[in-house]
Amino acid sequence: MKKLLEFFKKPPLWLLLVLAVIGIGATVGGTMFMTQENLSAYIVWGYTLLCVMSVTIGYCIYGFVIIFPDLNERALKWSENKTFWNRVFTEYGFRTILFSIGSFAINLAFAVYNGSVAIVIHSIWFGALASYYILLIVLRGIILGYHIFRRKAVKAGQTEAVTELKDTRIYRICGIVLLLLPIALSFAILQMVRENDSFVHTGITIYAYAIYAFYKIIVSIYNFVKTRRSSEMTVRASRNINLADAFVSILALQTAMFREFDTAGDVVNVAIINAVTGAIVCALTAAIGIFMIVIAAKKTKR
Repeated sequence: MKKLLEFFKKPPLWLLLVLAVIGIGATVGGTMFMTQENLSAYIVWGYTLLCVMSVTIGYCIYGFVIIFPDLNERALKWSENKTFWNRVFTEYGFRTILFSIGSFAINLAFAVYNGSVAIVIHSIWFGALASYYILLIVLRGIILGYHIFRRKAVKAGQTEAVTELKDTRIYRICGIVLLLLPIALSFAILQMVRENDSFVHTGITIYAYAIYAFYKIIVSIYNFVKTRRSSEMTVRASRNINLADAFVSILALQTAMFREFDTAGDVVNVAIINAVTGAIVCALTAAIGIFMIVIAAKKTKR
């Protein structure tokens, strides 16, 4: 019995991975049962699976927190003689920029999709979304492109002071471009209010998107706070962009939930709520841009 308790007190990685798969399956199954029209016939199965989900996911979170130091130590030891992976595990700035490549690719895919739909069906809504993703591409492209030239310049002998000054300029440019995001969003919000257009996530996908949206906003706020005093201005710029993007994810979730669950058809109140939330998101995005410009100006003077 004591050995069994010790086993579950510090579980192996394979057990956590198996339980994570079970938890995800229970989440999908439980949600499907709980969203059936004839709920009374499936409610026992639904609650059973959701209980399994709660136990397995909760235990997985506990387990990963417990074994994370060991996993981190193993990763560092494994990457000692591998320059690229060692930088991934040890350099926060390098890791941030590397992950920005994935975000850049996702934004590019969304921009192409929304732009294509906007052209085909002549939709202002999809055109506004395409413009928004294009601006995100520009922002992330500025940072990624700059880092390519920055690395070459440093290798060529560029001084630390000059590098820091150029980093600050890129940070300011990103702040200026970030001020354009609310303009693209305003067209989308106008379509929400006037034409009842909105983001669409039907069925079980809306629950998955809700988890993703809340995860995104929590992580973005955490990283924003973590890097607010960092000396790496491009890393701070990347985190600020992620935070602005996370605000829009919450707006997208709200509009999708109204479309999916508003059975009363109260279009007027939904339009007002969407307009208010949209205005708040635009204001917060603009505030981040202004904040970046002010910080860059102060740092440049110093």
